[in-house]
Amino acid sequence: MKEFGSHPCIILDPLFVNFIMTEVAAKSSAQTYSMLMGEPITDIPRSYRYGCYRLLVATTMGHLGKGVKVRLPSCFVHAVRQRWPSSNYSGFESFDTNDY
Repeated sequence: MKEFGSHPCIILDPLFVNFIMTEVAAKSSAQTYSMLMGEPITDIPRSYRYGCYRLLVATTMGHLGKGVKVRLPSCFVHAVRQRWPSSNYSGFESFDTNDY
């Protein structure tokens, strides 16, 4: 993936290791989202995973807009799921324009 330097996947890039996958970054992203949405964090691993997903998108793609979803690199999703595991995952759900 040329966008992330000379690495075959973002998980080998210093951006990923030093910024996105830290517990502090995941927690901060999760708490910020929780405050903005007015929803308490009830599942910490899930919130941290989603925090990492948001950080990757914001850092590499910028703001996409409400309801705009992109498929993330599978190596990234796998690494995040290993760090903050769960017994079930929702997976990628495409955006339906009828939802808004």
